[in-house]
Formats: sequence, structure tokens, C-alpha cells
Amino acid sequence: MAVFFAAISLSGPADAQSAAKTFIDYFQPTPITCSPLSSATWGVAAVLPRDTCNGIESAKGAGVAPAYYYWDGSIIRAADGTYHLFADRWPGSAGFNPGWESSDPIHAVSSGGPLGPFTDKGYVYSDASFGSDSHHGHNSMACTLLDGTYCFVVSEVVPFTIFTASSLDGPWTPCAGNPGAGLSVPAGFGGNTSYGSNVSLVVRPDGNFEIIQRHGLIALSTTGICGPYKAQQPTNTYPSSEAIPSASAASIYPNRTKHTSADSYAPSSVESTYTLAEDPVIWYSGGQYHVLYDYPDDRVGYHLTSVDGVHDWTDAGLAYDPRMASKLFSYVESTTVNQWYKMERPGVLLEDGHITHVTFAVSDVDKNNQISAGSNHGSKVIVVPFDGATFDAETGVGGAGGGTGGHSGTGGAGGLDGGAGMGGASARGGTRIDAGAAGAGGGAASGAGSAASGTSGSGGMRIDAGSAAVGGSAATGGSSAAGGTTLSSGTGGAITADGSGGRGGSATTGGSGPAAGSSGSGGMVTGTGGAQTVTNGSASAAGAGGNGVPRGGATSQGGATSANGSGKGCACALGDGRGVGSSYGFGSAATLLGLLALAVRIRCRCFSCAVPAALGNLVMSKWTSRRRSWPQNEEPQQDAEGCRRHGEEVNGRK
Repeated sequence: MAVFFAAISLSGPADAQSAAKTFIDYFQPTPITCSPLSSATWGVAAVLPRDTCNGIESAKGAGVAPAYYYWDGSIIRAADGTYHLFADRWPGSAGFNPGWESSDPIHAVSSGGPLGPFTDKGYVYSDASFGSDSHHGHNSMACTLLDGTYCFVVSEVVPFTIFTASSLDGPWTPCAGNPGAGLSVPAGFGGNTSYGSNVSLVVRPDGNFEIIQRHGLIALSTTGICGPYKAQQPTNTYPSSEAIPSASAASIYPNRTKHTSADSYAPSSVESTYTLAEDPVIWYSGGQYHVLYDYPDDRVGYHLTSVDGVHDWTDAGLAYDPRMASKLFSYVESTTVNQWYKMERPGVLLEDGHITHVTFAVSDVDKNNQISAGSNHGSKVIVVPFDGATFDAETGVGGAGGGTGGHSGTGGAGGLDGGAGMGGASARGGTRIDAGAAGAGGGAASGAGSAASGTSGSGGMRIDAGSAAVGGSAATGGSSAAGGTTLSSGTGGAITADGSGGRGGSATTGGSGPAAGSSGSGGMVTGTGGAQTVTNGSASAAGAGGNGVPRGGATSQGGATSANGSGKGCACALGDGRGVGSSYGFGSAATLLGLLALAVRIRCRCFSCAVPAALGNLVMSKWTSRRRSWPQNEEPQQDAEGCRRHGEEVNGRK
């Protein structure tokens, strides 16, 4: 029992120190690409000298107006090690505002690393449907798809359009039809009422696609990147002081009527939250979805998180503020700190599942009314290093990151909320193991989950290609179906001592889930009495018919976990081999206890391999007495092949 209670103390995702940190605390000083820093460019004294090779800008000499204004910005690392920056530009002779309305997306390449220097290679695409300027577009972003191909998204000054290509050099082919057909901004939102504004896209770990637009409205496509995308109704965990008004309930943004904090840098002007907030970027890392967004008038950005990308959005605090320049715009081995007036349009570069750099569009003065044509002011795209590995380790769910390019790696999105409602497998520090482990009541594998606070319908929640939660509907507390009562918190999916994890409510094995609320997506198999383990660890890690490789295997109702999706019979490894178990000590302990009861019930021959030395004395007496009652031809065998054969025999008899 000492091991069990020690495990409980390890269940949190971060220590007290990291809990006080927010996104802005993980930025790092920027190495200088072209030394020494230079003043041979445009800008007020506060942004000079600077590294003109960082990101991309038009530097023509001291006090010389830029030939182009650069804006937006997203970076992708190619297989050959080069870095590709996608941004928008328009002539300096047009002024910034309203010159931006004539912007064109461009493609730039760096062979020296993600900081630059980047060489502008010209326009990204040519699309005659955009009118006389076939290269037209704004608010662009690029992404890497799970099959190694690429996407490119434009909106704002042209219809919301998604392009795809097999090479970052193109050619880029637009999706047939309108991916945003049927989407609209509810009447309660002011300002820009076009849905195709500030659109950001993420490839979900289950192989589906999610977008977010200017006002924090989200939509999912389960039929491919070209859509159609279906609007989602988010839920959140915001305090009453940030409660979203009913007219704006479709947004994920908390209701910030004033920006206040203990930091003296923070502004405090009153504004219309759902009119002015903009510039969201969405990505997946550390076992959860993230969104950054900002307020252009106050120049402050914030960070939100959600385990499944739809429900239980949480306010994670300050993301960036140009007033805190020393945290954002300092250099390695230099006392110079640039003080950009505006910073907007964040983008993230992910490598090995973690953010390594964040891009921003910056200007030296107010872009709306102070950058006139031919003046000594302008805008550029900057690249700032970010300690994403530490960020995910301290704030993530399970400490597991996504894949390259802002998209998750192989496996499911942690079972889309881990199969439990509030009080079940929690989003932070709970028992949900990354990539599809059991939630409440031995909950569903990846692709199956329940809505927050038990708000799902009978059998599970509606989400993307999500399915009915195993064990029936997941109410608050996470109890399973009849016969399979779990721990009161729903953690770990541990069954009762008699191993009677009930038969009801089991999901269809690997079933597809093309529509919200359909059952069986990536579901797991439960046997009679909760004794059936998943052969080959074959719970689909993507929900919709097995898109992706299982990471950590599926957990049956008794808590038996297949070993990295590769074991047969009664696999005995716990967790996914990447340290997830240690992050969720409570869930691992609960799952282990369920495994002990389960193994005794089904007489699993590999029983002993699931019993660590620390619990040996606790269980050996009961195991020995049970062993005496076994027929002679069923004596325990501990070799792997014997384990596999016995699992098949037991399954056959059932």
C-alpha cells in the first residue's frame, strides 16, 4: 500500500513552481544570426540595432523605407533540413493600412536554421479564381499532414481556401469546393463577421482536422482536410468572472472585459472581447490542444488549453506582451533588447513534438495609423526561441508531445478526454495515459470519450469521430456500466476485487465514427466479466478505422494494458514506455490493482510478470492459495510464448 500512496503523490502534471509560470516564461534569448546587430534598416530607435537576418524583412539601409511589409509567418522544417517560411507581403509604397488588403503569400527558404536568414522565393501559388491578382491572400499559414504532404491556408481578403501539395515548393492545388460551406458567425459577434478570417488549422492526432477563426469559433472535419467543417459547441472551465455571455457562447475565448494582472506591465483598458480579440493559432503538444490569441488594441496575447480540442477549455494565462520586451526580444550574449510596439499573428514551429520557436509579425509603431507609404517605419516577421520540451513537461498532460509541424505524432489524442467526464480521468494530472489509455470505468480507447461533467448522451459524447464511452454513458464521477463499478473518482479504470467489469456498454472494436456522437470509434473490447484483453493491443489509435499506430495500447475494463500495442495474450507492460506512467502514478497504481484481480480471475499465465517486487508480499498469499486450486495442466508459465498461447486458449473457451 505504501507504493500505492506514493503513486498518488506523483499524479500532478507540474510542481508548484511551474504552476505559477505561463507561456511567456518559456521564451528564450535569441541567438544572433548576422553579427553584429545592425542599424542599417528602418525603424524607431527602440528597435535598433537588431538582427536583420532574423526572420524576414526588407532592409535597404539606415532610414530607408522598406520595399515590402511582411506579415503573418509560419515555418516548416523539410526532410532535407531546410526551413521554409510562409508569410504575406505587400509593397511599402502602398502604406501598411489599407495596403495590407493587397497582400500576397510568399515562400522563403533558410538553409542556416529556423532563425534565418530566409531568402524570399516569391509567390506561393497562382489561383485564377482570386481575380486579377492570382497570388492574392492574407492571414496565411502552412502545415504538415500526417502522410508527409503539406497544406496551406489563406483567408481574410480571399475566400477561406485550403491548398495541398506534395512539396513545399508546390505546386499547390486548392480543395474543390468551399471547406467552410455552411459555417457562419453568430449574430452576437461584432466587428468582422466573415467566418473566413484569421483561420488556423491543426491536424488532429486521430487524423481529423480542426480549425479556429478570428472570434474563437471552432469546427471539425472528419471527412478529410477539404471538409466540410462542422461547427462545434465548446465548453470551458472558466471562473464566473470570465463567464462567456450567451450571445457569444460559440467562442472559446473567456470574457475578458479588462486585462489585469499582478504584473505592472499589463494594461487595463476596457474593450469588447468578442469584437476585438483575434489572431488565434492552434496546435497539439504535451497531450493537449493549445490556442494563442490576442487583443490588437491592448497588444496582449493569452493562452488556452483543452484535452480534446472542443471541451473544457482552460485559461492558462498570459502568453505575450510587448511591454515585457526583455522576456521576448533579447539576444544571446548581448545587452540589446528590441522594443517592438506591436506583436501579432503568432505561429509555432514544432520539432519532435515540442515547440522550438514562435514567430510573430511585429511593427515598430502602431501599424493602423503610423506606417505611411515611404516612411521610416515598417513590419517584419521575427523568430523567437521557445523551450517547448520544458513547457510540455511542466504543463502538459502526460508530458507527451505532438509531431512535427504543429501536428501530433502517431497515436490518438489521449482518447479524446480519456473516456471520463469531470471527476473521471482528468485533463491535468489524472489517470488518462497519452494516446488512448483507459479513463473512468476502464474507459474508451483513443477516439472514444465523454463530454465534460457527464453531459454526453447515453453511451458517450459527441466529438469529431468520437464514440460511445465503454461502459455506457460517462456521468460525473466516471462510473462504468452495471457490473463494472470503478473507483469513485473514475481514475485508472480499476475494477472491483471480484473482477466483475460488466459486459454492458462495450464499444465496437475499431469501428468507424464518421459523425459526431457515433459509437465504436477506436473502441476497445471488453470480455465477459471484464476479462478479455485486446489481442495485439489493437485498439485503434486514431478512432476512425485505425489511422495511426497505437501508442501505449488500449486498456480493457479490468485495466489490463497491452504493451505498446504489440503484445499478445495478456500483455503485462504498463504505460507506453515513454514515462507516461510516472506522470500518472495514481492511475498506474489503480490500473495495476485492477490487473491483479483480473489476472487471478482469468488465470493468466503471465500473471507474475505484472507483479512488481514492491507488491509481491501483498499478493503472493492470495495468489498461492488460488494457484493450488488450478488444474495441473494449467500451472503458471512465465515464458512469453506460453503467455500468448494461454491467452488464446482462455479467449477461445470464452
